[in-house]
Amino acid sequence: MNLATAVTNETNDAGTLTAGGVSAVARREFSTKRAYLATFAAMLAIRSAGVLTGVLSARLLGPTGRGELAVIIFLPVLLVPIAEFELPRSIAFTVGKQEETPEELVATSFWLAILLGAIQTIILMATLPFFLSAGNLHLLSTARWFAIYLPAVYITLFLTGIDQGRGSLGRFAVFQALPGIVYLAAALFVWWIGAISPSGFALGILSGAVITAALRIILDWRSILHFRPRWYIARSLLKRGMSFYIPAVAGFVLMRADTFLLVRLTAVQAIGLYAVAQAIATGQIGAVGPFVQVVFAAVAREVEQEKALETLARHFRLAQFVVTAVGLVTAGLTPWAITLLFGTQFSEATTATYLLIAASVFWGLGQVLEQGLRAASYPRPGIVSNLLGLVVLLALGIPACVHFGINGMAASFAIAELTNLATLITFCILILKIPLGLLWAFEPGTLRELAISVRLMVDRVSS
Repeated sequence: MNLATAVTNETNDAGTLTAGGVSAVARREFSTKRAYLATFAAMLAIRSAGVLTGVLSARLLGPTGRGELAVIIFLPVLLVPIAEFELPRSIAFTVGKQEETPEELVATSFWLAILLGAIQTIILMATLPFFLSAGNLHLLSTARWFAIYLPAVYITLFLTGIDQGRGSLGRFAVFQALPGIVYLAAALFVWWIGAISPSGFALGILSGAVITAALRIILDWRSILHFRPRWYIARSLLKRGMSFYIPAVAGFVLMRADTFLLVRLTAVQAIGLYAVAQAIATGQIGAVGPFVQVVFAAVAREVEQEKALETLARHFRLAQFVVTAVGLVTAGLTPWAITLLFGTQFSEATTATYLLIAASVFWGLGQVLEQGLRAASYPRPGIVSNLLGLVVLLALGIPACVHFGINGMAASFAIAELTNLATLITFCILILKIPLGLLWAFEPGTLRELAISVRLMVDRVSS
């Protein structure tokens, strides 16, 4: 059969594209252990590079220079999570349902990234003069060329969405960590040659994005070069992406609503205390990322709905151990962390920190369950659960903040995230008919399974 045979313009019952000709790379057999090893390694690399580059930029640039760097990169970095319209997840879902990845799907994903990034870059370049204050207009030129960050990042995100769908979580993890590693190398080079400036550090961040995108393009260059993008594939990806995007936006609003309310209800000093509590509590969020990435890939690959839900339940059980353990460790270190990192003047934030740690645990577990449900073609429960959580936060948060300050707001936020998680679990039990025992991790069978998995992973790393 001709390699250039087009993908048929069809959609199956699951809403995925079906291939009518020879396809690109066959999806790999999915290994949960390899997937978690790769994604946890990437998470550690990203966190380590982030800490080092943060320290370097703060110490070398000083407060003023670091502030200018933040102004230069602010809008493009902010736009990525809210303006990629969940297309990477849509691509991963579509690829996961295929035995082989259609060449035209690869080409369409690439050109969709170029188109979306180019449109947003042009709009951003035109509107930057209105965003920058009069005192920051000298940064306009640098901020404009940094906008190229958008198409570069979208290329990487969209093409690694293909990797996630194929089950190539090792490659996926490498390209996740690579931008931060390149940025760290660039920051050290800037320091070495003495060209220390906000624009130099911005160029380092942009270099990380561009080099990563270029390397990822090389791996699928044949598909991009020889196959045309197809509108019906783009339309299908956009349609599913928007179905994923609505719950993502609802979750983003819930995650940020407590800070919005605080700004309206409390004094600046209280906001500062709450920010410290948030900084400590959200430090554990990195542990959730690997579970979110792996559960989406694993569930999206299952064609049979029953197996998809079993896979979701199994990964949700594993996540409970790690997320809960990290939360307990963070809580145990909280008094020491506040005193050592921020000073005794922030000790009033201790109770709020404990409450926000609990909220982060509920949020993390909710993310794992919600992403798994999206991959199983159930995006709507996430919309309902996040909106219910937001209603609870607004109903409790305002009076609680007025009477109990930041502790009242933190407690309300924890209850809101618990409501979100409980709603998703209720949907799984009542609507999807998943037995409660399959969703509960702390029972002997699951403990034995975890112990065996940990031992095998340790043996693999040490061998």
